[in-house]
Amino acid sequence: MTGMSQKNDYRPLRHPVIGIYAGKGTSHSWLWFVDIFERFGFRNLRFVDEATLRPGLAGDLDVVAVSGGDTFSVAGALGAEGAGFLRSFIENGGLYIGACAGAYLPMNSSKAPLNLFNFAPVKITNLAGILPRAETMGHKFCTAYGCRYIFHPVRETVRLSLPGVPPFTRYRSVSAPMYGGPPMTVADEACDILAVYDGFTEDTLFLVDRRTAEKTVIGKAAAVRVPLGDGRMVLFGPHFEHPRFTRANLLVADVIDYDAGRVSRLRPYVPERFEPLSPERAAARLRDLKREVSNARIVAAGLEMRDVRWRIGAKVYEPEKFRVFLDAVWHRLLRLEKQKLLSGNPETFDSAVTSASETVQRLRELKQRLEDNEDTTQLAESIIDLLHRMTI
Repeated sequence: MTGMSQKNDYRPLRHPVIGIYAGKGTSHSWLWFVDIFERFGFRNLRFVDEATLRPGLAGDLDVVAVSGGDTFSVAGALGAEGAGFLRSFIENGGLYIGACAGAYLPMNSSKAPLNLFNFAPVKITNLAGILPRAETMGHKFCTAYGCRYIFHPVRETVRLSLPGVPPFTRYRSVSAPMYGGPPMTVADEACDILAVYDGFTEDTLFLVDRRTAEKTVIGKAAAVRVPLGDGRMVLFGPHFEHPRFTRANLLVADVIDYDAGRVSRLRPYVPERFEPLSPERAAARLRDLKREVSNARIVAAGLEMRDVRWRIGAKVYEPEKFRVFLDAVWHRLLRLEKQKLLSGNPETFDSAVTSASETVQRLRELKQRLEDNEDTTQLAESIIDLLHRMTI
């Protein structure tokens, strides 16, 4: 469908201000947005959470990006005030990008707290009253949804066809990974289907029998573009933002250039202003931070040898998730050191060192409590929250 009007006032923003939601309910996948935005030169990045995604607190944003995670937890954390902010933001010309959990969030729902976010006339096809049998990964297979279930037919790489609706005109097909995202249908002619699930690949992991997976996924919408007031929502079922899928990444950048560019405000990139540390003190704090992050990575790597997982909200976490955050920090520290970019905000340095040191202590406590066969769910949840803050 191409019912959405094509305006002639499109022009890319020089540096759109992108708010990346990294608050309660998100998994590690918000880091993928950071990676591709950095790669494509989007530098005006801000990290927002349930406390700051509020009127008067979020700042002057052009884009809000919400990644994967636990949709119910995200909705509950944002609440009515966050929902009101998002609606007003979009209606007044903002661009909302949702991937996986972020795609589910604004869809029509009667279930609290999702019913606060009924912005998009989009339905999912992976909803069932009677669950099909799980072939593998039963712990990641489904989520209760009232008296029904949202189930996940496949994981990993799927093939997508692109009907050629702007701005998805760069390719005719791409691949992207699925980690719980929705296959979708839309009946509103004002909405555009940007991508369709076209087939599976040799890397596709079937969580249900192939026939059920094909019926649920193939031919359904994988990316849709929905108008709301003067703004747009672009909802991705698969993770187009996953850094290993460059062609899909480029389409995310195209969305920002195309839809955020409809807003006529052009603004330069203005770096943060602060009284920087001296080179000597900055180098010392960087060494402190590297030491703590290195220690945390070592302990986290040891935890990966254990057969343990934690259910936090509706999501299941394994020890491998710890190192995703730690590695993201580590590689950026090496880059800063190599490029000798050793000035910085003193408060940011001090906060990062403190968080990294606390992360090491909690990871060691987690290791000991696992050895003692104690319950570690709350401790694991606190570590995930701490890793979010440290990484930001």
